[in-house]
Amino acid sequence: GGLYGVGKAAANPPALVTLKHYPTPESKTLPSIVLVGKGIVYDTGGLSIKTKTGMPGMKRDMGGAAAILGAFCSIAQEQGNQRPVHAILCLAENAVSPIATRPDDVHTLLSGRTVEINNTDAEGRLVLADGVAAAVQHLNPGTIMDMATLTGAQGVATGRFFGAIYCNDEDLETKAITVGRSCGDLVHAVPYAPEFFIPEFKSA
Repeated sequence: GGLYGVGKAAANPPALVTLKHYPTPESKTLPSIVLVGKGIVYDTGGLSIKTKTGMPGMKRDMGGAAAILGAFCSIAQEQGNQRPVHAILCLAENAVSPIATRPDDVHTLLSGRTVEINNTDAEGRLVLADGVAAAVQHLNPGTIMDMATLTGAQGVATGRFFGAIYCNDEDLETKAITVGRSCGDLVHAVPYAPEFFIPEFKSA
């Protein structure tokens, strides 16, 4: 799928790591909270390779998975939570080799959808797609949240000090913004209107 296509060129194979926490035996039947993190342990850009100034620092492209792991550990130790909480870490290195994914390749994701690759440096959405699909298929989610160092466009949209939140649940979006203000993890909402952008995703 997407995760394998991103990570297959690296010396160490990609991995989809799942961590599960059930606060009580009875909670196993309840809808869960699933946290999904992008964990690109190094991002060269693949065959759409980054520049000599754009590549240094890309060991930090696993920040989403690292933050999700921290959140999962914190929630698992919280006594008041009654819902199952799971974490999915989408781990891969976006490397260059003779077997690396090429622009124009078509991948079949875990969900069954097919994706035509036009930029191998847009790998985050591919690994997250498989992580979210795994959550839907196996973890009975009531809420799914993913976190990623996904795109430089975020810095243009919300600036250096605010993360961007893209959410299809207005109540959850408002809570995330409010909690972020109280703890210092600032986020700002960006418009959720995927129907406006459907033409951009048509296959060539």
